[in-house]
Amino acid sequence: MKPLLYLLFLLFCVACDHDKPQVIDPWSTTRVDSAAFRTTHHYWKGDHFVTTDSLRLSAAVPGRVGSIFLRDSTHLGAEEPLVVVNIDSVADGRSDSLWVMVAGSAESLGWVSESELLQRSVPDNVISRCIHTFSSGRMQVILCCLGVALLFFFIQRLRHTRFQMVHFNDIKSVYPTLLCIVVSGSAVLYGALQQFAPDVWEEFYFHPTLNIFAPLSSPVRLFVMSCWLMLIVGVAVVDDLRKQPGVVNAVSYLSALAGVCLLLYFFFTQAVHFYIGYPLLFLYWAYALRRHFYHNAARYRCGACGNALHKVGRCPYCGALNE
Repeated sequence: MKPLLYLLFLLFCVACDHDKPQVIDPWSTTRVDSAAFRTTHHYWKGDHFVTTDSLRLSAAVPGRVGSIFLRDSTHLGAEEPLVVVNIDSVADGRSDSLWVMVAGSAESLGWVSESELLQRSVPDNVISRCIHTFSSGRMQVILCCLGVALLFFFIQRLRHTRFQMVHFNDIKSVYPTLLCIVVSGSAVLYGALQQFAPDVWEEFYFHPTLNIFAPLSSPVRLFVMSCWLMLIVGVAVVDDLRKQPGVVNAVSYLSALAGVCLLLYFFFTQAVHFYIGYPLLFLYWAYALRRHFYHNAARYRCGACGNALHKVGRCPYCGALNE
């Protein structure tokens, strides 16, 4: 009987031995409330990202005792797919107290602060990538410079030849003017969403859709509708331009129209943050409509510069005499 008791006592001591450190399962539930985090941060475990720049994954959460042990930190390059595995919160009063465990390709796993993750990655879908690309400061500067260069180039062409451009010696079609109006209105709506409803815009950024019948808020639904309207009017411009009999150069006209739309987009997107975009939008709409109806109501064109004339005689633009 005594040997049996000694054996049971020995087994009990071995079973209660906790010399080895405990490892927290990365798939276990964290201290972060899922419903509240999903509402305020717009993502949760299982969501996919893709890196836009190099990213360093730490072996453990700084200051967290009992964090999962990894051999070493991991460095990821650009265009690396990521999936959120776990989320942890460290109450140390720092701005990067939220840490996210992500898993990438090639069996890479580690922790990264939420601020660095959002700065160096983007949700893995086409719409979010497009939003990120057009929202980056470098791309905005490049496209704005391209729009200015195109505009000045075609203005010089307009001064010396019978070049056609929207608002100036325009073709007899309402669609180019309508496209500019839609682009400017969409740009103001885009800037207003970022300024007055950032949470609504971030939710759309993380979970975008082009379905206007999806459960969206009214401002986002209106923005999606404006994007579809831009596409429809753009197709109508190309189709109507193909049928116009007096078009000098269709490719040059479309290039100039694209430059004008780029400038309108960037100008009104930035102007709305200074509250001057709203009155300027209505002033621009009035100017665009006035130019369109004035041009299309003219019965004659100048034989030298091609501008619209309401009566035969001396051209007010170039001074040529038309009889």
